[in-house]
Amino acid sequence: MSPTLTFRSTVRASLLTIAPLFACAGCVSEDDGRVQQLLNQRGFGTRYVGDTNEQYYLGVGDVFAISDALNFEFNATLKVRSDGVIDPPVIKEIFVAGLTIPDLEEMLTQRYREYNTTADISAEMVTSSSKWFYIDGKVALPGRKAFEGETTLFRAVFDAGPTLLSDADAVRLIRADPYHPLAVEFDYDDMLQAGWSLGNVEVRENDIIYVPPNVFGYLTDFTEQVFSPLTLIVNSMLGVNRLLYSVETFGDTSRFNQRGRGGFYGYVAPSAARPLLVATSAGDDGSDGGDGNRVGGAD
Repeated sequence: MSPTLTFRSTVRASLLTIAPLFACAGCVSEDDGRVQQLLNQRGFGTRYVGDTNEQYYLGVGDVFAISDALNFEFNATLKVRSDGVIDPPVIKEIFVAGLTIPDLEEMLTQRYREYNTTADISAEMVTSSSKWFYIDGKVALPGRKAFEGETTLFRAVFDAGPTLLSDADAVRLIRADPYHPLAVEFDYDDMLQAGWSLGNVEVRENDIIYVPPNVFGYLTDFTEQVFSPLTLIVNSMLGVNRLLYSVETFGDTSRFNQRGRGGFYGYVAPSAARPLLVATSAGDDGSDGGDGNRVGGAD
């Protein structure tokens, strides 16, 4: 084989080897681009952001009522759908998520005046279902809390109920953001006992409040993690024992429905020698059952 053919074969084989690598690199770049589109670019990660303490803005799930004093056919109670749209009467769908109440009234008034020049829409909130904040850690009532405004960090922790395992000197409020998150430390005990309110900031929707454990809290958590597998095994064994007991006690159905004298039917306990007779209304032969009101086990 000539040197030229050998060189060409070598180049071709090399290209075939590295071609999949370039293809995979292209796939990775494309996947990275898709991931970047999914990543949160601002705030907590919700589509509609603002500061409800300053001015309420509509979110998914909010319910509000619209009314017109002169045109009753425009009156309705509406709920913001998951796509941020409402379905008001007469006019078509309208996107309202993120709007304030005054902005909503202005938009609806303009749309309804296309049908009636006297339209003047007013709106008021019925149910707020889109504003929450979160509290976790060593508190009695952790979880997601409805944000109703005028909530300070002290009030939020107080309502959640610190426990004996809480490190109330190191409460943290976290305001999430993909680039500039904010964390504020707050000494709950100092404010409770001496009135020092430094760090007692105003809570906003989507804020995260974390009450860390104290030394005893950490020891408790560690103990639970160490012994939780053993606890699971013990509970499983107890569950099996209960099942065996139930089978031994109630599994033998021959002890039920044993016929006694005069229409009595009895149940024989596992260790009983004679049946406990329970009266029925009548015997099998249609009689009145004789001593039908008697309950007993003796002839």
